[in-house]
Amino acid sequence: MKFAEDIEMFAFMEKTFYSGAISDILDGMGFPECAASPHALIRPLYQQAVCAGRVRTLLNAPMLTGREDPYKLAIALMDSLKPGEVAVAAATKPLETGIMGELSATAMRSRGARGCLVDGYTRDARKIIQMQFPVFAKGISPIDTTDRAGVVDIDGPVLFAGRRISPGTIVFADLDGIVFIPREIEKEAIAEAVRRVKAESTVRKALGAGKKVREVWDKHHVM
Repeated sequence: MKFAEDIEMFAFMEKTFYSGAISDILDGMGFPECAASPHALIRPLYQQAVCAGRVRTLLNAPMLTGREDPYKLAIALMDSLKPGEVAVAAATKPLETGIMGELSATAMRSRGARGCLVDGYTRDARKIIQMQFPVFAKGISPIDTTDRAGVVDIDGPVLFAGRRISPGTIVFADLDGIVFIPREIEKEAIAEAVRRVKAESTVRKALGAGKKVREVWDKHHVM
């Protein structure tokens, strides 16, 4: 299946893909550690949240930010977001602060971002859920970052949920988890995911019609 541009591809992925299938495909291609570790406990704020896009990274760290321009780098990244990108926030160490919020979500959406992934906490959860902007995080915290934490780098490699990722990588996130698709195999992996989803639809219909699991497995080798 060919896509005219990334945006069309990401919309198709969000509508039809799921993280388990992508993770299985990457395993089969020899890339076994592409899914964010479940031990990180990063979950969507609402169950229907799903996003696919290219990674833009922010690295947070404990720091005294001052009160004049505490969000300098975060603002720079948000203002430079392009349609089809996903903000991915990591930290040098665990933080108690909410490093994502409703105003940031509003700004990201206005730039065409498809979601935000946080290896840490978010805030303004009710408002983000109401606006249905896909945010994935460890949990929720009302604690402000000012004079506690700040962004110290953007658009560099980061360690996110136990996986090292780089800007430009395609990410897919849904209720089951978050999977990063290595750039060197992204075309092949996405093409295989399209085939896998079609095959599983066929298997689903067969099983729903009462076919024996053994018969379906022997024919399709999909389960």
